[in-house]
Amino acid sequence: MWPLMRQARYLRRYRQIAGVLVSHGFGYLVNQLGLGSLLSLPRRIIRRPPADRLSGPERLRSALTELGPTYVKLGQMLSTRPDLLPPAWILELNKLQDTVPPFPAELAIATVESELGRPVESIFREFCHEPLAAASLGQAHAAVLHDGTQVVVKVQRPDIEGLVAVDLAILADLAALAQERTELGKQYDLVDLAWEFGAMLRAELDYRREGRNAERFRKHFAGNPYVKIPTVYWDLTTSKVLTTERLFGVKINDLAGMDAMGLDRRALARHAVELILQEIFTDGFFQGDPHPGNLFAMEGGVIGAVDFGQAVALDREMTGNLMLLLAGLTRGDADGSLRALQRLGMLAPREITGALRRDMMRFIERFVDRPLEEISGREIGDELLALAQRHRLRMPAPLALLLKAIIMMEGIGVQLDPHLDVFSIARPYAQRAFAEFNSPEAVAQRVIERSRDLAEVAGMLPRQVSDALQKLNDGELTLRTEEREARRVAAAITLAGVRVALAGVLLSATLGLGLLGLAVTLGGLSGALPTALFALGAVALVTSGLALLLSLLRRGE
Repeated sequence: MWPLMRQARYLRRYRQIAGVLVSHGFGYLVNQLGLGSLLSLPRRIIRRPPADRLSGPERLRSALTELGPTYVKLGQMLSTRPDLLPPAWILELNKLQDTVPPFPAELAIATVESELGRPVESIFREFCHEPLAAASLGQAHAAVLHDGTQVVVKVQRPDIEGLVAVDLAILADLAALAQERTELGKQYDLVDLAWEFGAMLRAELDYRREGRNAERFRKHFAGNPYVKIPTVYWDLTTSKVLTTERLFGVKINDLAGMDAMGLDRRALARHAVELILQEIFTDGFFQGDPHPGNLFAMEGGVIGAVDFGQAVALDREMTGNLMLLLAGLTRGDADGSLRALQRLGMLAPREITGALRRDMMRFIERFVDRPLEEISGREIGDELLALAQRHRLRMPAPLALLLKAIIMMEGIGVQLDPHLDVFSIARPYAQRAFAEFNSPEAVAQRVIERSRDLAEVAGMLPRQVSDALQKLNDGELTLRTEEREARRVAAAITLAGVRVALAGVLLSATLGLGLLGLAVTLGGLSGALPTALFALGAVALVTSGLALLLSLLRRGE
């Protein structure tokens, strides 16, 4: 049940959310989650059909947009999760734009002065009141320092932290309800998904973290003459204000603008693809949202990258498992590929069915023996996502963002150069990554790490076994299982009880006949009574023995 204080505290926002969902045709969801009874909404309102004739995915996108910044971000996150939503819904949510009307410049200036502790005139020689861009969490203003340096000042929206905090608390409640009351909740950990989303959004609200991400990217690309990452001015940066070097160029999808600048689009396409390849295979740290608005084509064929609020680090284990998956796919090894998916956390061993193995084999066969220039990353990504959707495979958030980043960057490259051969560019990066992954040093390190893990498990095992036995002895051990498993266990227990009963009858009949025989032989018992008792005992012995034998044979024991 929901925390009562939270219900009362956020009741107005709950009503807004329920009203928007109902108006867009999702009244059944409001009813399923129990919002109707909590908010005392009449059934006729909940069951009211939507006024427009939009499709379900279109109505969801419209509802999330109306609900505001937190829900726009939620929709964008869901657009990377094909394990949760069908392709048509994913496609529609990809259209969500993180753009909203700007807030007044006076409020932006007030935030800058409050955060930096001095009047804006003493910080900047010029501060443009008209924002360069406005997004759901903040907006960016052009400015000039007193030494003439041109910068961009990103300012957080006033009171956005409070609004996000309320929405995230409500989302946590709704996720818990959906976990209990919906089919999706039976398949996925929606509470954990809400927590993960909340952590990501809270991190985006800290502009210092974005600044640190930018610094890390700048360090990684320091030796690449074709990538420009802006400098962060830390003395003019706080959790709500981020000041960076201003980059000048045209958006990476502005083909006419690039032609007017005399830029080589084929070279830019190659540089764009090399950017994401270096992030993945070399650095293990990639920009999670490399859409055209965050990339600029600059003089000299340089690509400028901005906005590092969503940056994802690939740990060594995930990178290694991606290498194993890539190796399995290139060798045509379906079982090896499935093991790699298992290690990536996409499925459990018991979920590797014959149908999944056949579909994986078909997936591999679609790409073997085809010229690399005929294969696109989008095609592979779409097929893999379809496979995940069909078999309800779980998609870890970093992997989902990685696939989205690869597809988006390849799309930019192909738009710049329709004949772009992505795989020929990717081959040396992948070869170097494979060589490093299979180097003696890397193999030895993995062996050491696995040995350490095994040693830790071995050290903990006796205590865990002792604790489990103690709990069992104290009656504190609780077993949790699904209904189907519970029925199987109950049937097994019942069968065991029947066998014990039959064995008891068999033993009793045997002992009874033995005692009767002794009585006849030693005690001189005679007549019709012992004969009848002997006959009944024999029948019981044979019947119970045959029943027990058939029971054992039927169970294959």
